[in-house]
Amino acid sequence: MDITTVTRRDILDYLIASNTTFSGRLSEVEFLGRIWDLDSMPSWDSRFDSASSDIWQHRVNNNDWDDHYLLCTRLDLLKCDDAAFTKFLENCLHPIVRPDEEQVSALLTVFNDCLRHDGYILREITQLSGKPVYEATRLSSGVHGNVKNLIFAANGPKPEIVLIDAVTNDIQIVENEQYCLVYDKPISEHGLLWIDLVEWWSEQPHITALQRRDQERQLYQRLLVSLASPPEKLLFGTYFQQFRRIAGNNLPALIPQVYLHYDPKTLSQLTKGQHLVRQRMDFLLLFSNHDRVVLEVDGQQHYSANNMARPDLYATMVAEDRRLRLAGYEIYRFGGYELREGTGRKIVIDFFDALFQRHAVKIERG
Repeated sequence: MDITTVTRRDILDYLIASNTTFSGRLSEVEFLGRIWDLDSMPSWDSRFDSASSDIWQHRVNNNDWDDHYLLCTRLDLLKCDDAAFTKFLENCLHPIVRPDEEQVSALLTVFNDCLRHDGYILREITQLSGKPVYEATRLSSGVHGNVKNLIFAANGPKPEIVLIDAVTNDIQIVENEQYCLVYDKPISEHGLLWIDLVEWWSEQPHITALQRRDQERQLYQRLLVSLASPPEKLLFGTYFQQFRRIAGNNLPALIPQVYLHYDPKTLSQLTKGQHLVRQRMDFLLLFSNHDRVVLEVDGQQHYSANNMARPDLYATMVAEDRRLRLAGYEIYRFGGYELREGTGRKIVIDFFDALFQRHAVKIERG
């Protein structure tokens, strides 16, 4: 049993405490019959010959079984196999059972917030009459270890970093700190959202007196100036302009120019090439502490030098991609040529629509 009793109890407690009718617009016997063969299950009441009869008797006729008894004791949802438990959740969200999309969205958020702890998520797999149908799937294992020392938006000389406590990996930037940002708050289970980043930015001494809208605008501009190439700026600008309004507080933060590795030496100080490949990622999204998505925008420098093809550069790049994927990162690459004015915006929008669906990020469109 991979879905723990703790997770199951959290979900069932929510359904009971919130007075959610789990069967939606169906009768309970009809709903439960979508999950179990009630007519073949034995009755717990000697007067009846099947579970369908005793459930009807005690839930409808006598009404002497409460929700907790039915779900946790009679149906054993705390201890049944994962397939039965997830089928129960899938049917709670099914459009035949629950046609109201706002109700489905609210339940989906609760279910997924709980299931993520055990490596599961409910994802849309198809539609029925334009309404989503969800299925429980396993999450990839993601990256081991918690996010710490998120150094990003570098727009000047490399920061000089020292370990002030090598036991706990606490760092301090001792030079060029003004050219980068350091997010030092814990990453919650919902990942790092844009609203989290704005809240952190609003605490900076030179920002506190501004209105929240101005704080957000300044943060956006500060992140934008860390990007050097037009394709990177188009991707970042399109993401923010397209999804900020419609996603609201659910918008994941698209973090630019994030240090992945750190080599204290500069390129001029290295005599045999770089010790560490790809010290910075173009963009990073954190869908949770462990679900990390890297976006790279490839210009000519990724595969050529002096207008000559460089297979060694390409080989180094794909080798590092393999290493990161094996470590649990998701990596997606854009060719800089794709991200041109006119066609680039649609490519970016379509990509993030698909990525959000993959990671069950709820984006409401007007």
